[in-house]
Amino acid sequence: MLSNIRKLNLAGLHDVRPGLERIAAVLGKLGSPNEKRDYVAVAGTNGKGSVASAVAAILEANGYRTGLFTSPHLRSVTERIKINGTEIAQDELDRHLGAVFTACGTLGVELSYFELVTAACFLHFEREKTDVGVLETGMGGRWDATNVCSPVASVITNVSLDHTEYLGETVSRIAAEKAGIIKGNAPVVTACEGEALRVVESAAERNSAGCSRAGREFRFEKKRGLRFDYSGRKWTLEGLETSLAGVHQAQNAATAVATAEVLREHAGYDIDPGSIRRALREIRLEGRMEYLRADVPVILDGAHNPAAAARLAESLEFHHPETRFNFLITMLGAKDVEGFARALSPVSGKLVVTELPGDENAGAAEKILKLARGSFDSAEIVKDPRGAYERLLGYAEPACACGSLYLLGHLKDIIENEKTGRSD
Repeated sequence: MLSNIRKLNLAGLHDVRPGLERIAAVLGKLGSPNEKRDYVAVAGTNGKGSVASAVAAILEANGYRTGLFTSPHLRSVTERIKINGTEIAQDELDRHLGAVFTACGTLGVELSYFELVTAACFLHFEREKTDVGVLETGMGGRWDATNVCSPVASVITNVSLDHTEYLGETVSRIAAEKAGIIKGNAPVVTACEGEALRVVESAAERNSAGCSRAGREFRFEKKRGLRFDYSGRKWTLEGLETSLAGVHQAQNAATAVATAEVLREHAGYDIDPGSIRRALREIRLEGRMEYLRADVPVILDGAHNPAAAARLAESLEFHHPETRFNFLITMLGAKDVEGFARALSPVSGKLVVTELPGDENAGAAEKILKLARGSFDSAEIVKDPRGAYERLLGYAEPACACGSLYLLGHLKDIIENEKTGRSD
């Protein structure tokens, strides 16, 4: 592993440090690359990775050199930074991180893992001269490290309770944090509802930003399978289809189409509505209703909070009616485990709880088991992820692993190592 990537890994993957002053100072020292390209900012509790990927795919399909920044990664940090679908090379990332670490040393500033990778992303997009970069926030919005640019459009997918220890304990407070990505005169696209929508509308009005809302300025109607019809201010597109499984993906795809419509109307992007059909069909996104096996389904999904779990359960029921799934889960941090498990209960069978290597949450598996077991037919702990995955498959019944994208990445490593005959 290259030296600066190794140094990055020592920064603490899950360290959260709200505030923009550190990364702003470092980027200023590096020539302010965050101010030199166009950006689309995407925030929300769930679906923001899917929406960001769809927006990037649409822009790329129209000939724009498009950067995409997402998090977290499944297997390699290079997954977080892409240009036209191609991950940053390890040596390029290492070189950018070296420049970031040098600036940190000069200024006497220490950045978190996420801040370091975000700074490297801005450097990469500037040096590769992207036409536009699509930035998925890591958490929240107002104090998120990505929020040091002035976007040409902002997207807030939805808001529900998650990361309450950092963002607030009510939907309105969390929505206010996420609405912090809204900047002057840059239009906003949102699928928020209720109190969250009112907060987003108020933020848009304060910033003189137009607001395109699901169910009002744009609408979508689900059709058979993964198809949907879209109607917006200018476009009416029938029979669109997303490659991403899950009943909620029609809303995510429609939100991305609305963003493309706003970029054309308000920011002058030359986007052909006809290109959208192909772009949505060709999206590939790991860990979102991803099938490892189809006959007796084995599925990986990044659901990690109650709202996402409810969508996962709805999708499993839609694609596999009257089928019970056994689940393998682990969860990081102060998550609502009980609410998560309860949301899965309509389709749940057995539960296997595991832990990830290096998880600093002592007794995590025991805590999850205690809170979740009432929503499953039976529950057990297998702390070793390899053993837990083998236990899940051993039932020879429909199965789903969820609760953490890091768990999915770890499982993918296990599967890849088994294919290649490696034991590490």
